[in-house]
Amino acid sequence: MKNAQLRPIITATFLALIGFGMMIPLLPLFARGFGAGGFIVGLLLGGNQLIDFIIAPFVGNLSDKTGRKPLLVIAFIVLALAYLAVGLSGSLVMLAIVWTVAGIGSSQVLLTQAYIADATSDEERTEGMGLWGAAYAIGFVIGPPLGAVLFARSPLMAAGVAAGFTLLAAMQTLFFVPEPERHIHKDPPRVSLLKEMKGIVLAVIVLYFVAVLAWSKLTSMLALFTQDDFGWGVRQYGMYLGLVGLAAAMMQARWIAPLSRRFGRRRMVVVGFLLMGIGLLLLVLLPSNAIQVFSAIPIAFGFGILTPSLPAILTSEVHPARKGRALGIFQAVSTLARVIAPVLAGFLYDKLSHPAPFVAAALFSLVAAGVVLIFSLKR
Repeated sequence: MKNAQLRPIITATFLALIGFGMMIPLLPLFARGFGAGGFIVGLLLGGNQLIDFIIAPFVGNLSDKTGRKPLLVIAFIVLALAYLAVGLSGSLVMLAIVWTVAGIGSSQVLLTQAYIADATSDEERTEGMGLWGAAYAIGFVIGPPLGAVLFARSPLMAAGVAAGFTLLAAMQTLFFVPEPERHIHKDPPRVSLLKEMKGIVLAVIVLYFVAVLAWSKLTSMLALFTQDDFGWGVRQYGMYLGLVGLAAAMMQARWIAPLSRRFGRRRMVVVGFLLMGIGLLLLVLLPSNAIQVFSAIPIAFGFGILTPSLPAILTSEVHPARKGRALGIFQAVSTLARVIAPVLAGFLYDKLSHPAPFVAAALFSLVAAGVVLIFSLKR
């Protein structure tokens, strides 16, 4: 695979993810500025993902018919406007309305993944998804620290810069990203997608749900946890997420493709869940001066393995003309996890204990690793 073929879409993804990386970690802080606690923060994040859950299958199916590019441009523009509106919000109610509407733009994830699936062969797909994941992760290297620095000066400045990066992603897509040559709008055989979604496909969807559930519990409560239990400021928090992004980018850009070729995607999925579970447990067991490296790196490596491997398996198992639709369902299921995770994490944080959301996420990850390992050994 020639990386130059994917460079335009990877660049657009990178720009959008800087904005995303700035805003997602800061949302709890915007909400806390209006007096919100953990449960309200969870509801705020969950409402955004509920919209994405509703529209993702529709967007994926529509992109199979009309192409990925026009819908991707629209998604980026919606996100840019939403980020700016967050900075201008004058109340918790307004913030909740704006961030819920922003869920429409979250379809950019499935659209960029569908683009990668169109532009790569089955043998190249893990590498392509790895490059996409690396752009995603590097966005988190730059986004959270940059957002933290700007937020400390002015919350509106942070939101405005995030909107600017996302608008640049829209312009990059509009002017430099061609529609994939392999995306030819032919009617596929009239077979229900549900009939194709057997065995490995359904298993991959469930596993992605678990991975996103664990990750979303981490990101939704990490700002509050480190502030309340460790006394961290916004810059320390941003640096932690920056380290997570850097480690994940290294895994996805350089190591995921050769490791998958050597050990197979399924074994890599086991390792990914195992690393995430261990890292989440270390987050709550170690003192604050140790978690930067000893929890951030295994979490990053684990999620960095799972995010390209699971979509690559999915798109290899469905009809080529249904990749967008399948990824739409994939995205909807992962979005459902993002709806549930912040609400559940916020409830556990407020009612049980501050470490409880991360312990629960670790257990989900370790159980998933065990299940995949058992079924892989039976094959």
